[in-house]
Amino acid sequence: MRGRTTALIVTTAAVLTALSGCTEGSAPPAAGEGASRALTRAEQARVDQAEQRLIQGCMKRNGFRYWVEPPAGADTVRAFTNRFVQDDVEWAREHGYGGRLRKAFLAAKNHDPNLAYRKRLSPAERERFSDVLDGGSKTRMLSVRLPAGGAVRTLDGGCRHSARQKLFGDTKVYFRTDKIATNLVAVYTPEIRRDPRFAKGLDAWSRCMREAVGRGFAEPDAARAHARERAGGLSTSGAHAVEVELAVAEADCARKTSLRSTLSRLDREHGDPVRDRYADEITTSNRLKLAALREAKRLDLRG
Repeated sequence: MRGRTTALIVTTAAVLTALSGCTEGSAPPAAGEGASRALTRAEQARVDQAEQRLIQGCMKRNGFRYWVEPPAGADTVRAFTNRFVQDDVEWAREHGYGGRLRKAFLAAKNHDPNLAYRKRLSPAERERFSDVLDGGSKTRMLSVRLPAGGAVRTLDGGCRHSARQKLFGDTKVYFRTDKIATNLVAVYTPEIRRDPRFAKGLDAWSRCMREAVGRGFAEPDAARAHARERAGGLSTSGAHAVEVELAVAEADCARKTSLRSTLSRLDREHGDPVRDRYADEITTSNRLKLAALREAKRLDLRG
C-alpha cells in the first residue's frame, strides 16, 4: 500500500547487532525523562498505538473505518530482528530462530481487517481511502540518503501525516533523523568483518558448532539456512524441533567461545566513532520520540 517506507537501494552488509535491548545505532539510554535516550520497546509500542489511534480518528472523520491492531509482542519483534548471532539460549530453547512466531504474525496479516475493508470498497472509494490515508497524487515524498548508501522514502500526507505531526512535530526532520539513526550498523560492519578478532571468534564458534551438531558452519547465517533446508517438508512441530536444535547450539557456542562478547566489544570500538559522527541525528531522533511518548501519554489521559 502507498505510504509505507520503501527501500530504493539496499546495502548488502550483514547486520551485526549483538547487543540485545538496544536500538540499533543509538547511544545507551541516559537517565531521566528529559534526557535524549532511546525508547524502550514498550514505550515505542505505546507511541505506535497512539499513532494508529490518531489515524483511526482521522479516517473516521473522513467517512472511513479503520482498525487499530494490537502491538506485536516482544518475542515476535525479536523474531524479526536481524541478529548476526543468536546468543540467548533460553529464548532459542523456546522459539528456535523464531520461525513459528514469524509465521503466525504473517498469517495474522493476511486477515488484516483494514485490507479486507479496503477490498470491499468500490474502486472510487478505494482510491479515496488511499488518498485520505496517505495523501493524494500531489502529496510530497520524503526521501533520505542512508549513511551506508541507498535511500528510503515515504509519502508524507493524509491521516498518517497528521498523526505523525501531532506526535513528532516536524515530520520531515523526524523521518530524516530516525532513518539515519537506525541505519548506522551497516556503516561499520565492513570494519568489524576485517578485524582479526572477528575472524578468530568466528573460527572458534564454527569449531564449537562442529562438536555440538556435527557440522562447522562458516557463520550463523549458514546454520539458519541449513535449518530451513532440513525443515522443508516437515510438520510444524518437526520444523520447530530442527530450529531449536540448531538455534540452541548456536547460542550456546556464541557464549562458550566468547563470540558474543567479542562482537559486543567490536561494536563499541568500531561503532562508537560512527555514532559520534551522527550524534546530532541520534539526539534529535531520540528527542522527538520522547516528545511523542509524552504526547501519547497525554492522549491516553485525555481518553
